[in-house]
Amino acid sequence: PIDAFLMRRLNADGLGFSPQAGKRTLIRRATFDLTGLPPTPEEIAKFLADETPQAYDQLIDRLLASPNYGERWGRHWLDVARYADSTGGGRTRPIENAWRYRDYVIRGLNKDKPYDHFIREQLAGDLLPHENNQERSENLIGSGFLMLGPHNYENQDKDLLKLDVVDEQIDTIGRAFLGMTIGCARCHDHKFDPIPTADNYALT
Repeated sequence: PIDAFLMRRLNADGLGFSPQAGKRTLIRRATFDLTGLPPTPEEIAKFLADETPQAYDQLIDRLLASPNYGERWGRHWLDVARYADSTGGGRTRPIENAWRYRDYVIRGLNKDKPYDHFIREQLAGDLLPHENNQERSENLIGSGFLMLGPHNYENQDKDLLKLDVVDEQIDTIGRAFLGMTIGCARCHDHKFDPIPTADNYALT
């Protein structure tokens, strides 16, 4: 129904909707968007030959079931989680098992893991109940979210280092899950958000 309002405004400016994309364009757009890869010539030919009304739905289902889907969209979460194979900060220290977290994210997307469970695993995976060792392992790998990040482990003041690590974790939790910066509450109450310093240190 909103198209009527959009069309009225577009027509008033001498504009209109773009023409409907052809099937070849459609499969290229969908495949690039969902997998980051171009469709193969065989996939294009099969889609063009399929005249059933379900052709596009089946295409989307196939792309979402592809392992490339998790690889393509997992990249965005790994950016949020500040994923890297080393610590950065000071003398870089390799994180030998960081790849386990990367694969965990890809696996979660490909299995369509519920987002609330995805969050719980990353914030408290070591505390979650589990039915078997495989589930426990998945939970623990998820909590690798907290281990990642740029930390200067060469800092000789180990009490300060510990607080800096936790501060970075809290700041990332705020950005990733709340869409807001809460790290500055380490030093002062937020001026515009209801986050007092006391809450920051309670979380710490």
